[in-house]
Amino acid sequence: MTSTSTNAVRQPARWAGIKSRLPTRLIVLVVVAAASVVAIALFVRPFQVRSGVTTSPTKQQQPLSLETTNPAMAVGQAKPAYRGALGDFFVTGKGNEVADFPACPRPIRPAQNYKASEVYSPVFGDLDDVNECANGLIPAISVYGRPSMGKRYFVGPAKVNYFAPLDRLRLLTVAGRPAIAQLPGPDDPEGLRLDVIQRFPSNNKLGIMVWIQKPIMSLEETSALAAKIMGVRP
Repeated sequence: MTSTSTNAVRQPARWAGIKSRLPTRLIVLVVVAAASVVAIALFVRPFQVRSGVTTSPTKQQQPLSLETTNPAMAVGQAKPAYRGALGDFFVTGKGNEVADFPACPRPIRPAQNYKASEVYSPVFGDLDDVNECANGLIPAISVYGRPSMGKRYFVGPAKVNYFAPLDRLRLLTVAGRPAIAQLPGPDDPEGLRLDVIQRFPSNNKLGIMVWIQKPIMSLEETSALAAKIMGVRP
């Protein structure tokens, strides 16, 4: 009995000691938790998603030059490719923009007698794989090599897809016909090109153009070859 009463008395005293220490421990835990929250906030903050970047009000766009819109199309890193009218020609400054071909009714078939065509020249020799339209028209005959050359029909403006600055373009006449040449450049020593209008398009006839590329000869010799293709003396 005595022992039991002693334990009963001591037990409240022990709980009283524990209770007295609880506020201190709670304060420590709260401080530690608060420090952890701050540490986590400091750690996470650099990885938060940034707000959208604001920009200044849109300004009116100014026209861009050819070398600005496409740096790869700048010529000589300084002078842009010329685009515009030049004499009887229109220089496109684009490789895929040439003078328009006349309509070619389908189906396309092997040419029956290509040597009788206006766009054939004996300079071309014997050819394979020449095709004609359903109406017998042969729009163009081309021979590729050194030099590459050909004759073709065209309608509308006499467009040439030269890609060079204006100071490399020359207007001249070949056998009395208007012609234009693209002279070689420092980065294109074999870049000589020549186009000659053999005949302008009219209401009842298609235009005819003679072209020569990379002839590995002088402009004078190239002009003589163009005259020979047209069948006239230079």
